[in-house]
Amino acid sequence: MELSHITRTQWFAIQTRYRYEQRIANDLTAKGLENYLPTLSEVHEWKDRKKSMNVPAFGGYLFARFEPTLSNRVRVLETTGVVRLLGNLGQPEAVPELEIESLRQSLNSGARCTRHPYLATGTLLRIQRGPLAGLEGRLVHTANALRLVICVASVGQAIAVEVARDDVSPIEAADISYGDRRHSLESGACEVIEMPARVPSRAGSARMQILGNGSPHM
Repeated sequence: MELSHITRTQWFAIQTRYRYEQRIANDLTAKGLENYLPTLSEVHEWKDRKKSMNVPAFGGYLFARFEPTLSNRVRVLETTGVVRLLGNLGQPEAVPELEIESLRQSLNSGARCTRHPYLATGTLLRIQRGPLAGLEGRLVHTANALRLVICVASVGQAIAVEVARDDVSPIEAADISYGDRRHSLESGACEVIEMPARVPSRAGSARMQILGNGSPHM
């Protein structure tokens, strides 16, 4: 009996030429390939005016969802402006669904989002209410705000979304090992560097790796 080969769609990170992100997203859509270009609002200032603009959250990157067959990889790589598919050891590396959903939830929440340096350690917390309810991550404390940092390991970049102190609570000890295990296996999403004084810290850190040091060989 012949065994059928079953593939499934997965998210992959695409590196692009400078300022080609939206053009590539449009071209991939025209090819029937699902894609996601995360954007955030920034205020650009000129001598005579200011203007709020939607810009790519990660300059030079976007994501596409497809079955990782050779033909699909070629279709992506032949798109004008695509530099490479990010991956490991010459093969494209799938981006965990949790990372994409965390980005969507944060950027669509209406909360203020900004770019943030990529982080790698901290104590896991959960948002309990509001548009970010259920999102797990780590907090950074600034002079006048708390921010949840959403890291995307595949591109080695992150965004930070403002959260209310009362909406955040530490994950119970019984859940921490599960949360850390899930993040290490499925997601590089959400890391933190500094905890606010009112949230008790716990020992432990999570190790994360940046994927995407190679391009697929055809």
